[in-house]
Amino acid sequence: MSILDIVLLAILSFGAYKGFRKGFLMEIITILAFVLAVIGGFKLLHLGMAFLNAQFNIDGQLLPYLSFLIIFIGIVLIINLLGKFLKKVLNMTLLGPVDNIAGAIVAVLKWSFGISVIFWLTNSFGIQPSDSWTGQSVLYPFLITWAPQLVESFSFVVPFAEDLFQMVRELLQNDPVT
Repeated sequence: MSILDIVLLAILSFGAYKGFRKGFLMEIITILAFVLAVIGGFKLLHLGMAFLNAQFNIDGQLLPYLSFLIIFIGIVLIINLLGKFLKKVLNMTLLGPVDNIAGAIVAVLKWSFGISVIFWLTNSFGIQPSDSWTGQSVLYPFLITWAPQLVESFSFVVPFAEDLFQMVRELLQNDPVT
């Protein structure tokens, strides 16, 4: 075990603690809220732009970003409020402690993915930790490959995302509101 493993374990332990406090339900709802907010932000962008332009007569360049941000935050808030209500109900049952333990597990997976993405990005920029840090590491070989493998296994989502980004590109180029 290397110093890098100790640092990574400290980060993952912090994530596990946060996940235990939030619970499985809120961990999943947080991830779901982010995904749905991104999709909803792009899908409802045109409607948000039209509404903001009609109500506040906002500049065309700022309009798509402001519209996306407002829709994104609104969706995240609504889903998280619903999740907190469901979490309170769940805590009243015998499943509350199980939810907390499962939340710690999901959080460790989520934080591991985040660390893996950071390693992936730094490696793609040619920044790699020295062998003295990674040579004896137990976690580094797993984390360096995990995000790329996971992203590749979910590549079936790419056509959907590509269509969504094309729609946003067209909206931003045409700017039908102004």
